[in-house]
Amino acid sequence: MALFLYRRPRGLLPYALYLPSGPAPKRGWPLILFLHGAGERGADGRKQTTVGLGPALQENPSRWPAIVLMPQCPKTGWWRGEPLAKAYEILNQVEAQYGTDPRRVYLTGLSMGGYGVWNLGCQYPERFAALAPICGAGDPFWVWQRLARVPIWNFHGSADGVVPVSFSRALADALAKAGNARAHFTEYPNEEHAVWERVYREPGFIRWLFAQRKASP
Repeated sequence: MALFLYRRPRGLLPYALYLPSGPAPKRGWPLILFLHGAGERGADGRKQTTVGLGPALQENPSRWPAIVLMPQCPKTGWWRGEPLAKAYEILNQVEAQYGTDPRRVYLTGLSMGGYGVWNLGCQYPERFAALAPICGAGDPFWVWQRLARVPIWNFHGSADGVVPVSFSRALADALAKAGNARAHFTEYPNEEHAVWERVYREPGFIRWLFAQRKASP
């Protein structure tokens, strides 16, 4: 079973960190930033590990050969503005501390965290090797303008009653119009909001994620 380290840096956000066992690859471990949903907000630094990527990682750590960072958004916050900026600051600190592979930094999140993936990805399109938002939403114009070349795999359930699937359809259309040939959209027929239970256990998705690499500097 995977074990998390729990940290509370002064002035930032509480976060959980998963460190893989064994020696790191020559270029360093890949680094995944996971953004949780609205139900996991708070200040305990732990709740964000209980939904989405955390349980999938606990079940099968060998499928996730990466350092995984899970910051926690404050109870009244959202993955935008100051909370998102602090999550990004922690990402930079973890990257420097552990010497992770700069070509393989991945961003994923669900629901409110899916919104955060689109937000942060648009702010720093050159930073991430791939984005994997799940049942979130973003600004189609910003996505069209900023994410024309970033590998993206977006997921949504067609029967989602929390975040309408039309939001993801609009973003898929924006990426197509931008000419992003590395963008994928999977819409699960008749599935509701919690499609992350399926996504983070899909071997094909996991293989795709770790196969994405930015060009060497």
